[in-house]
Amino acid sequence: MGGHRAPLEPRRLHRPRSGRGGVEGGLRGLRGVKENQLTQTALIVGASRGLGLGLVAEFLSRGWTVIATVRDASGEAALRALAGSGRLTVRHADVTSDADIDRLVSEVPEPLDLLFINAGIMGPPDMLSASVEEIDRVMRTNAFGPARLAWALMDKLREQTGVLALMSTGMASIADNTSGGYDIYRASKAAQNMLARSLWIGSARARGVTVLSVNPGWVRTDMGGPGGTIDVETSCRGMANQLAANAGAHEHRFIGWNGRELPW
Repeated sequence: MGGHRAPLEPRRLHRPRSGRGGVEGGLRGLRGVKENQLTQTALIVGASRGLGLGLVAEFLSRGWTVIATVRDASGEAALRALAGSGRLTVRHADVTSDADIDRLVSEVPEPLDLLFINAGIMGPPDMLSASVEEIDRVMRTNAFGPARLAWALMDKLREQTGVLALMSTGMASIADNTSGGYDIYRASKAAQNMLARSLWIGSARARGVTVLSVNPGWVRTDMGGPGGTIDVETSCRGMANQLAANAGAHEHRFIGWNGRELPW
């Protein structure tokens, strides 16, 4: 959970300048094209490994300034290899901690062009094998914590072209649940989708911020296992492309890394 940490190396965060607005401007920026030296800024929450780390690498490769969060100092190691660009800052934040959320809100500059919340754990495989404490931990980490953080940071997202993305999963789909299993994980991510919808209706829509619940696919990560059908780089590149395609859409969508619309 950790306290305030300095950036990996001393640097000044680049704040976005005013550029061409509306959907066209948002699309250009999210594709990594600089216009009039426009600098895009992303906050990626949960970036110590796997998909979060992959997203940091992807957006740095597109010329973005990236703020990445990890829960504690042990999560910084992999990010250090990406720090050479001078555009990466690391902060410590646990999405289940009110104090961490408050501190992160006070530290993050504005406007943000992208907030991507990647926090998530699998938890026990079924209800019968899970304790009440384990169920609570999964729900707080996967649903309530990310939603609270998103609400707290909403006013920092750029109006009209800002994007809020939350890492969802195809297993969150009620309509598509034909096999059962992983009850708590499914329920927590379905709850996250519902909270994201309420956030869009209650706050994001009025600001013109697009909200995306994103399924990364079955990825070869620690959580996805070696049987995944795609690697981290493919998933993160696809997700970044979908963020670009949907900037300025002004709606809440449940989509896959490849752009496929998922049933609720």
